[in-house]
Amino acid sequence: MRIVIDMQGAQSESRFRGIGRYTLALAQAIARQAGEHEVWLALNARLPESIPDLRAAFSSLIPLDRIRIFDVPCDEQPSSWMSRAAELIRESFLDSLQADVILVTSFFDGFGTSAVTSIGALPVSHRTAVILYDLIPLLNPEQYLPNKIFSDYYYRKIDWIKNADMLLAISESSQQEGAQHLGMSPEKIWNISAAIGPQFRPHQLGTMAKQALQHRLKIKRKPVLYAPGGFDQRKNFACLIEAYSLLDKTLRDQHQLVIASKLQQPQREELTTLAKRFGLAPDEMVLTGYVEDDELIELYSLAELFVFPSIHEGFGLPILEAMACGTAVIGSNRSSLPEVIGNADALFDPFSPRAIADKMTQVLTDTTFREQLRMQAQHQVQKFSWESCAKTALQALETLSNWSPSSAHAKLPVPSLLTLLEGLAAITDGEPTERELCAVAASIAFNASSHNEKQLLLDISSIVHVDAKSGIQRVVRSLLIELLTFPPHGLVARPVYFDDGIYRYANHFTNGIIGNSDECNDAPVDYCQDDIYLSLDLNMHLAEKTHSVLEHMKLMGVKLNFIVYDLLLVQRPDWWPASNSALFNEWLSSISKLGDNLVCISNAVAEELNEWLKLNLPMRLDNSPIVSSFHLGADIHNSLPTTGLAADVGMIMKGLQARVSFLMVGTIEPRKGHAQVLTTFERLWSEGCDVNLVIVGKRGWMVDKLINRLKCHPEKSRRLFWLEGISDEFLEKVYAASTCLIAASEGEGFGLPLIEAAQHKLPIIARDISVFREVASEHAYYFSGLGADDLEMAIKRWLELFKKGKVPVSDNMPWLTWKESAQQLLQAIFPVA
Repeated sequence: MRIVIDMQGAQSESRFRGIGRYTLALAQAIARQAGEHEVWLALNARLPESIPDLRAAFSSLIPLDRIRIFDVPCDEQPSSWMSRAAELIRESFLDSLQADVILVTSFFDGFGTSAVTSIGALPVSHRTAVILYDLIPLLNPEQYLPNKIFSDYYYRKIDWIKNADMLLAISESSQQEGAQHLGMSPEKIWNISAAIGPQFRPHQLGTMAKQALQHRLKIKRKPVLYAPGGFDQRKNFACLIEAYSLLDKTLRDQHQLVIASKLQQPQREELTTLAKRFGLAPDEMVLTGYVEDDELIELYSLAELFVFPSIHEGFGLPILEAMACGTAVIGSNRSSLPEVIGNADALFDPFSPRAIADKMTQVLTDTTFREQLRMQAQHQVQKFSWESCAKTALQALETLSNWSPSSAHAKLPVPSLLTLLEGLAAITDGEPTERELCAVAASIAFNASSHNEKQLLLDISSIVHVDAKSGIQRVVRSLLIELLTFPPHGLVARPVYFDDGIYRYANHFTNGIIGNSDECNDAPVDYCQDDIYLSLDLNMHLAEKTHSVLEHMKLMGVKLNFIVYDLLLVQRPDWWPASNSALFNEWLSSISKLGDNLVCISNAVAEELNEWLKLNLPMRLDNSPIVSSFHLGADIHNSLPTTGLAADVGMIMKGLQARVSFLMVGTIEPRKGHAQVLTTFERLWSEGCDVNLVIVGKRGWMVDKLINRLKCHPEKSRRLFWLEGISDEFLEKVYAASTCLIAASEGEGFGLPLIEAAQHKLPIIARDISVFREVASEHAYYFSGLGADDLEMAIKRWLELFKKGKVPVSDNMPWLTWKESAQQLLQAIFPVA
């Protein structure tokens, strides 16, 4: 049986109250008890703050792909037409999940928020069960439904809930309310009860912890605690405060009335006014505001007495929580509270301040009675468990769907979009505006993603504007063309770029690469759940601007993947202008917080990144990013090579072929070792060593002195060749004419020129760094040291070996094509189980 749980009860404002706590705990228990059943979750995209917490809460219970996001059209003041449309769209989405049963965790939420519920707005193939907490507004319309707008909303919900196939009541009291006031047959209403989590247990506070808690919450004396989990008239604040004022002055001098609840400023003022009316001094009542579970448990354990004077509850979870924490509890004798407390001696008439005061006095002055309450409570709480609730709920749902262990979930046809459109066309509550129609279309498109081909969104935000023809740009071009030509099965590869706060499809750029595209307009990206985002470019200059956009994409279920080229800007910021290091650190922090996969271009970089993450990983609700690696390709002809030859190419080739030529390939920048190499060759030339030094690379940064040396060098164009910004076609000829590659860089993420040299069977002299060892292994001659003496000795030794035919050769050095490299990258993102 496939059970889809609508989790809006843990997403709306209810998540701060008992409904939210109940929703989360019951859903987790059902997932734990599911057995042969499939449990799925449906989350509302318009309530995004809760999505990371819910994903984390179920990460070990259900597969991530069973947590589905749905969108509904939303506006600050939605019209009746928009509200009806949202109901239809939600029901259509839920039916598309092919559930046997939809379990709605909070049906009456939604007034003034983006929560949406309905039953029977569309013909659907599933059955629907609803958690019934209470019908308090229906039973007290004068108090709760004076506002006609809200009254109409609530009664509409009542009409909808009568369409439910089953109600799961949280208490015997709620079960009776449903049977009596909704006109539903008793067999359609099951009492599944309620429970609390294992974190609620007696907690012994040490002196320092006790003092710290009291200081934080401004508590100075023994607390008489009320934690109502909400604020409305049925919570009976007035009677409680009046009852507390009736306590003997000596008791009030020893205690404080502590109300722990999320309160808005008008509500605080109302309670403060009540306290003044009944003669309480300012320090006799403490309003803590909302407290998290850890602090609430400490507060329960600290309290001398817990009082729950509510007039009407569906269950009364705070009572169970307080009893489980070892607190003496007394409460109202109305609705569900007697069945929760389970002790007639602990009950009082909530309408009588004197009765409440007398019961409080009895507990505070009679040690024996107080201990009896605590002991009895420990036995009572054992009757309630989430496992029991979930087991009963599953039994009820099995009867609803006629499920048996031998029956498998049958795949049903995906609901027709036509059915939804016909439903929208039939809405009679007003006429939609163009803006509303656009919002509806966007929601339908997002929700339909479950049945559409997914997108592989390839971020090329840098190269789409400027192709610097650097190493990273070559990687981006090469991987891009491979992924466009051979996209993963079930995915459509779509290059995208960031522009003015949004991502756009790079249709114009793509058309220039592959042509024959039907789309040339760079429209905004329409991303959906299960799309895959892969950042091919290093977009550190955009990190601040893209973070919130990528964060929202992640919330909506897009998987975020980033290529990490190296960590050199962290390790050696002195090799770059000062601002670059700050930009890189911001980018690295951002991708570490958001990324699902961080794919490095070598094992060496992956090891360095893992070490960095151990010390710097930002706080995340979900799992840490998966760090993996792949190797780059080297077939230049498959990397969208640039073409064109210089007019003097013949003379240059003749000069290279005239003597042994040592080649360096890469942007001229401090880490690449050009200065050391040039000084070394100046020494060799002065000693009569007739060899060439060929430097292929554009001018970089922080190399002004070196550039002047190159431009004014007496050996320029004779034995020193600086080929700046040449095409890939020209570079191929240079490789073919050279004798040996010198890879003198002090830091690299990979070392692509080593692979390119191997393609041309060119011997290699490489600095002895880990990544070069990883790429070239025994197929290169290695040197160490940063001085000219070190390199001069290595080159002389290499030349001796070269004359004897004994230098390491690169002929058999393994290397990948860009197609193979792209496949390695995809395997890192989509690992085979």
